[in-house]
Amino acid sequence: MVASTLLNRWFAMSHNRVTQDRGTVMLLFPASVIVILVLAAIVLDIGLVHVRVEELRAAAASAANDVLGAVDIDHLRDTGEIVFDLEVGKSLVADSIAAGPLPQATVDSVSISRDSANRWEIAVTVRMTIDYIIAPALPGNKSSLDAVVTERVLVVSE
Repeated sequence: MVASTLLNRWFAMSHNRVTQDRGTVMLLFPASVIVILVLAAIVLDIGLVHVRVEELRAAAASAANDVLGAVDIDHLRDTGEIVFDLEVGKSLVADSIAAGPLPQATVDSVSISRDSANRWEIAVTVRMTIDYIIAPALPGNKSSLDAVVTERVLVVSE
């Protein structure tokens, strides 16, 4: 008899607790959905920035290789020495970036110089603004990122 009374009390207490906790899932679900959406937005925007920076890096490397077309051929034939025409190089880089996959990128600088081992070094720096997709809707007022990439080419022998 005592056991059944204790069992009935326990059942009544657990039943009251269950009925008091009803509806808490309805409060937690919207909050968890918002957290998941914010995390997904962060992942999407970071992935987009990473892809765009890699595309910008590839475009800059391609443009740096195109500067090799700025060799003064007449001077090379006459003296056997490699000399670059910087203005032609800048024009080749501008054309390469404009015709490439990221025409909105801008050329910051093109330099042609000798390194410490007396090899020709060509450096091309390009810049592009990458717009976020979801971040503008989040607090913090961040709508874009300025990416700057420099790629170098070494001419190892003359």
